[in-house]
Amino acid sequence: MKAMRKVLCLIAVLCLMAAVMAPAAFADDIGFPEKETITLVVPGKAGGGSDLAIRYYAQALTDLYGLKTTVTNYDSNTIGHQTVKNAKPDGTTITLATGALNIQYITGNSDIDPINDFTLIAAMQDNGYSALAVPTSAPYDDFAGFVEYAKAHPGELNVGMPAAGANTFLFGQLTSTLGIELNPVEMSSESDRLTNLAGGFIDIGVVGVGHGVEYETAGKLKVIGTVASDGVTIAGYPEELPDNYKTIQEQGFKDCYFGVGHYLLGPAGMDPDMVAKMNAAMEAVYEATKEDIAKIGNIPGWHNLEESQAIRQAEYEQTVEIAKAIDLYEQG
Repeated sequence: MKAMRKVLCLIAVLCLMAAVMAPAAFADDIGFPEKETITLVVPGKAGGGSDLAIRYYAQALTDLYGLKTTVTNYDSNTIGHQTVKNAKPDGTTITLATGALNIQYITGNSDIDPINDFTLIAAMQDNGYSALAVPTSAPYDDFAGFVEYAKAHPGELNVGMPAAGANTFLFGQLTSTLGIELNPVEMSSESDRLTNLAGGFIDIGVVGVGHGVEYETAGKLKVIGTVASDGVTIAGYPEELPDNYKTIQEQGFKDCYFGVGHYLLGPAGMDPDMVAKMNAAMEAVYEATKEDIAKIGNIPGWHNLEESQAIRQAEYEQTVEIAKAIDLYEQG
């Protein structure tokens, strides 16, 4: 019996040692550093969509793989991107960047090169749907009517949008594709666009789908469609919506789409084998966080390295084309 007890004690000790060592061994297999804290940089203030997504990913990396993570916010997205660019390429500093990185570089507002200054780890979620809203007094009730009216009244319709942001490029895609001319009114804040749409001071603007539903239900504006990535339909939205929320691509404008991807990036020069393992590990992170990502209005996703590179390159090239069409191109 004493010999049996010794054997059982030895087995118990070995099991305990295996349990303690398992996360570190697993971490080695997934490419992420196991002995150092991984800093996930948010190129923006706390509370935004990218901030929430990064925090979900950080928690999943800890829960799934036992990794030590911390999230650091920078009020300036340029400083946030610069921090990752200048970090050691050892996997301890990464970020989740969006199309803003492309736009800033291509328009000459930043010298941080989104392709050459970073290592792409994975293409993750898509930004989702943007609602096109117009005043209730607008003489059209759908996107086709809007396009017809815009063609008959070139330069007369006021569009509220930032001077050089994602919505600027969204409308750049629409105007260059459809051959319509709109009058830009600088309006970066969504709350300002909602107020001005309700008051009839602008003729069209992009708002979040949730705000579109809220304001349309209250009789303050009309939604004439949504814009999303190529091939995405409104059926993918978490809630059922009426037909006027169908994407304009679904409404027959097949070349009218605009997507904003979210890309997990590290500094340039990361080891390719390590990156491949990190990319594969993010698939489980995607599965663990997809419900939370959907709740912030994004379309959850994970793509292998080959798919990720193709998705990022396509978005970058589309941004260059739009920038040239609206005279904002400087480099890239």
